[in-house]
Amino acid sequence: MASQPIPTSAVLGSEPAHHYVDWGAILSGVAVAAGISIVMVAFGTAIGFTMASPYEGAGASRAVYLTTLGLWTLWVVVSSFMAGGYIAGRLRKRTGDGTEHEVEVRDGTHGLVVWGLGVLVASLLLALGVSGAVGSIAKVTAAVSDERSDPIGYTVDSLFRAADRSSPAGEAERKEVARILTQGTVRGEVTTDNRTYIAHLVSSKTGLSQTEAERRVNEVLSDAKRKADAARKAGIVVGFLSAAALLVAAAAAAWAATLGGRHRDQGTDTSSFWRWR
Repeated sequence: MASQPIPTSAVLGSEPAHHYVDWGAILSGVAVAAGISIVMVAFGTAIGFTMASPYEGAGASRAVYLTTLGLWTLWVVVSSFMAGGYIAGRLRKRTGDGTEHEVEVRDGTHGLVVWGLGVLVASLLLALGVSGAVGSIAKVTAAVSDERSDPIGYTVDSLFRAADRSSPAGEAERKEVARILTQGTVRGEVTTDNRTYIAHLVSSKTGLSQTEAERRVNEVLSDAKRKADAARKAGIVVGFLSAAALLVAAAAAAWAATLGGRHRDQGTDTSSFWRWR
């Protein structure tokens, strides 16, 4: 019996490989998203400086400033990833073995990969301290925020503040009180013995009576605790809002990628965006 010819694919052991992930399109989308975000963050930094002021009562209020900053950050994140996702979907090379639904899924997945890679790169840059314009926004936020960059140091200053500076607190006393306050922050509360000891130091350096010094210690520590709780709650809100913004950006990137793939298949003419005649 005559032997049948063996197909080339059988000799190789498998069908020719299909590369469903188009890294060129993905990296192009990441580059576009990064470029747009950098430009828009630079604009946001300039707007933030116009709203902020180092003087009490000047400039926009803290609530207005933080609301504007949050909305602008949301817009930057979502719009930049939408643009990157669209580029990835539009540039992706379509393989011929998928249904229309499968093609849409692959386009959307490319948008998600753009989002994931962009978030990963941004996180690495921030971890390495390469914050650029983002760091400028953080500085503006700190400038208009009521919280101090060194809350322990500010609390120590408040404790030893006195009209008569003839006997100011020495560096040793200040460091000792700072260590006690830091330990109290870790444990959740300054003990009664430590409060009494701090009040004794305050009394000896400010001229206040022991009773007045204890009252000042209680008031200052209560105020510091209130600010710490407010900062903690603000951090929780910012964390949840940041996560929500990133999730919205992920959905936007996937949707924009499917839109880009649809325009690719339909041959949609977008030349009007860069042609001036």
